Amino acid sequence: MDTKKLLVVLCALLGLACGAGSSAAREQPAAAAPASVVQPAEKPAGKPVEKPVEKPAVELGKTVVLKAGDTAEVASKDVSVRFAKLVSDSRCGAGMVCVWEGEAVVELTLAEPGRGERTTAELASTGRGGRQSVEFAACRVDLVAVSSGGDQITLRVSKA
Repeated sequence: MDTKKLLVVLCALLGLACGAGSSAAREQPAAAAPASVVQPAEKPAGKPVEKPVEKPAVELGKTVVLKAGDTAEVASKDVSVRFAKLVSDSRCGAGMVCVWEGEAVVELTLAEPGRGERTTAELASTGRGGRQSVEFAACRVDLVAVSSGGDQITLRVSKA
């Protein structure tokens, strides 16, 4: 075997070993945050009244940033999108040298309350290991970005 071929094989094996080690260290589920935060309203006497925090609304064709556990309502549609969790993350960490870019996979929960429909979908940050978009209730949801820590995602919601 000539030197160039040997060097290529060694680099590939080293890349696989580094990629496997970094993904095992980084592959941990994101902490689930409550779906809605409840804050007590001020009231002079009696039981405190709980007031839910409004969910962000996203217009069709626009992007929305969600943290793990957050839900966004699609404006002019009876559809909500929730960032359920980070399923896996094999992306190269900051300051590391990697042979391949890796991939983050997130789980979304999509709901159409008026019709009682609900589904989950896993979207990948690259098209290599899975799909990058999902269609539900005449809406298309694309995964645009996943933060380096995997605790925040950017989605684009458009008409299907």
